[in-house]
Amino acid sequence: MIPIARIKKDLLYNQNLKDVIDVLKLISASEFSRLSSIVPQEDKLQEQIMTCFSLLKSVSGDSPFLVEKKGRPEGFLLVCSDEGFLGEVNTYVVNTALSRGRKDSARFMVLGERGTDILEETGIECKSFPPVKNDIKMGDIREISGYVMDLYKKGRIGAFYVVYMKFMSFTRHQIEVARILPCDEILTYLREEAKGTPDVLIEPGLYPVMEYLVKLWMEDSIYKIFWSSKLSEWAMRVMQLEHSSDELSNITADLEFKHFKSIHALSDKVIREIFAAKALQK
Repeated sequence: MIPIARIKKDLLYNQNLKDVIDVLKLISASEFSRLSSIVPQEDKLQEQIMTCFSLLKSVSGDSPFLVEKKGRPEGFLLVCSDEGFLGEVNTYVVNTALSRGRKDSARFMVLGERGTDILEETGIECKSFPPVKNDIKMGDIREISGYVMDLYKKGRIGAFYVVYMKFMSFTRHQIEVARILPCDEILTYLREEAKGTPDVLIEPGLYPVMEYLVKLWMEDSIYKIFWSSKLSEWAMRVMQLEHSSDELSNITADLEFKHFKSIHALSDKVIREIFAAKALQK
């Protein structure tokens, strides 16, 4: 039987821990609500980029930004988090990227130290970037896009993907592998929609303009992915904390039953000893 003093100590510890978890849950729910209220709802930038591409009549289907170059490694950006209670999400993201890229000597880029540690434990080297902040900055995205474009132009990768936890709803999330380069969506648009556009003088030249537009497209795509990832991160954090709180309540209820049982057992023992002592006195 567990000593009563030990049970009381565990009960006090569990109650304090539950109070901390409940506070963290409220903070996470509040942050999710705040982000949900400021997340961009309408994206007109990609529509304008499509319009600009429609003016580039001389863009061909073999453009390096529009068609994947076979035989080159793929590049993967893994969107991981350094926040607590999200280790399982990081593991899913890393495993998904590895299942797609391990066979082709892929190049990996990871956001967050914890995701980097998980990947490096497998013996695979990667380029590490800071995790996504709640206040998403375009400067951070430009650093990533600049690095990726440099790899792409030098032929070190033939395609670029972002692996992240996509936000579907507060209770529903799924691992997504989004292809960013080459821009198949732009090529499809050019073939099907961009017809009858006027002749336009392109300065400083076709390739620099196309590179700028593709980089802008990539940054806008990553920006939307980061927002989806952050919403998913905070929603899952709330659910994990709720699960931990419920589990701790069950453990506390079991301890309270053991405490009640131990108190009654001790009372019965004391009563028996008192009656036994009185019997001996007679």
